[in-house]
Amino acid sequence: MTQNPPSPTMCVLPWIHQCASIDGVYGRCCVDDSMYHNELYESVGEPVFKLNADAIGCTPHSRYAADNPDEVRGLTEAFNSPNMRRTRLAMLAGERVSACDYCYHREDRGATSYRQSINERFADTVDLDELAARTADDGTYDEFPFFLDIRFGNTCNLRCVMCAYPVSSGWGAKKRPSWSSAVIDPYRADEELWATLRENAHLIRRLYFAGGEPFMQPGHFATLDLLIETGNAGNVDIVYNSNLTVLPEKVFGLFPHFKSVGIGASCDGVGEVFELIREGAKWDVFVANLRRMKGEVDLWLQVAPQRLNLWGLRDLLLFARAEGLEADLANVVQWPDDLSVANLPDEEKRRATVELTELAEWCDGLGWTKPAAHLRALRAFMNAADPAELITEGGV
Repeated sequence: MTQNPPSPTMCVLPWIHQCASIDGVYGRCCVDDSMYHNELYESVGEPVFKLNADAIGCTPHSRYAADNPDEVRGLTEAFNSPNMRRTRLAMLAGERVSACDYCYHREDRGATSYRQSINERFADTVDLDELAARTADDGTYDEFPFFLDIRFGNTCNLRCVMCAYPVSSGWGAKKRPSWSSAVIDPYRADEELWATLRENAHLIRRLYFAGGEPFMQPGHFATLDLLIETGNAGNVDIVYNSNLTVLPEKVFGLFPHFKSVGIGASCDGVGEVFELIREGAKWDVFVANLRRMKGEVDLWLQVAPQRLNLWGLRDLLLFARAEGLEADLANVVQWPDDLSVANLPDEEKRRATVELTELAEWCDGLGWTKPAAHLRALRAFMNAADPAELITEGGV
């Protein structure tokens, strides 16, 4: 089912969701531009960790807390912070929210945005008109966010080419400022957060885990244990974005407690292309883990289209097809900008347009609708995006 939202800029997430970054900044979602302050980690000397003006707050154990004492909030406070309330009112009025530029940029250039995808995902379960009607005049929405995305630190075993410190401790071990540590985790000792999660466990319906690498994050496992202990796990859908190069045995004992488990396995190419983009990963280990997980959970390939894998997408789709897996190619790389397909030379864009058209038509012939649509969106983005306007931060 597709709903017509109350306004053309409305996204369901500010009404149902709370995100928190690996370094303890709350966001409207994981591609909220106000949540990321990566430039601070490039400073030689320790900088002032001032939040962006449109950020919705930070956690008490984050590095931002000391420099933004009036913006320190718990999970429920952040959900109705002044900027979150302003976001809801702006969306209901049909206005664009600056923190949401990542999605608008994609939509304006023919690519599929997270906003569009998430509205479609919840179209059958959330009534957008009802959300609008229940929103107070000041933008308050008096509910606990049933969909959480808390990035429990940056622990990761890889150094992917489109990633950087502070998002990955793998990158931090190789390159970071002297005043910071490779591993960041502002949640482990956050007693207020864990008390809030326990108190509201019965209201949680969806969790999204990403990284870093979630299967290496203590907070991720603590959350699963909490939901099982409180008897609420059976009501919760959990979704992962994982590099699937690590697969702890204990997950096979935890997953059956939950309503459903889905894993988007990060895979940007086959063989050498995979290992080139995901530095530190081994293709044979990934394939073995992928095959072991099939049949245990809902599994698909999560692809990040970019210059380094554009000419390997055919092989990747053939691999997905042979494994009986869906492929999601919506998350088009925009940063680093030299990896974006928007920066291809004109002649290569012309050849790539032919290749992407042929691949989309091949998918059509198989009745494989999702990658077909994503390939056409990728083609449109490649030919429409201005390299000078690429969004520099944000991710899913």
